[in-house]
Amino acid sequence: MAESPHTTFERLVRRYGQLVSRVVAKAARGNAHGGEADIEQRVMVGLWRQISREQTVEHPSSYLYRAAVRETVRYLKEEARRGQVGLDEAEEQASPSLNPEQSAGAQQQAQRLEAALGTLLPERAVAVRAHLEGHEVQEIMKLHGWPYQKARNLIARGMVDLRKALDGND
Repeated sequence: MAESPHTTFERLVRRYGQLVSRVVAKAARGNAHGGEADIEQRVMVGLWRQISREQTVEHPSSYLYRAAVRETVRYLKEEARRGQVGLDEAEEQASPSLNPEQSAGAQQQAQRLEAALGTLLPERAVAVRAHLEGHEVQEIMKLHGWPYQKARNLIARGMVDLRKALDGND
């Protein structure tokens, strides 16, 4: 008898929760400014959605690793965007969670990401940007007229190149 989605989810969280925490901490490199728990929550919500759609997670450690990195990058980009908002908009938003130093750190992280993306081959950069924005492989294929395998490979290889470029920028 197959286990329920709830049981599957709980089992995966127990087994891989620490992995997600470590990956988020490593990927954020201290720039999440207390948002690590929010990022982990996003990863787990994504896992729950996957399981609740009755889609099997074939390689959970790999899936959760990629999800943690992707969600960390998204979070840092969101924080950077908040730091780049105009003064009038900033007063309207009045986000007490970011002080000027944190905002500058998030902005610096976004600049590092942009610089690293600029080192990628053009098609890889396009695929990685779409992936980091949250598009699935099928969406990226349709957007650019690529076959599935090409889109998947551009994302995978582009992410490897991006990690190398970011590691080289320390």
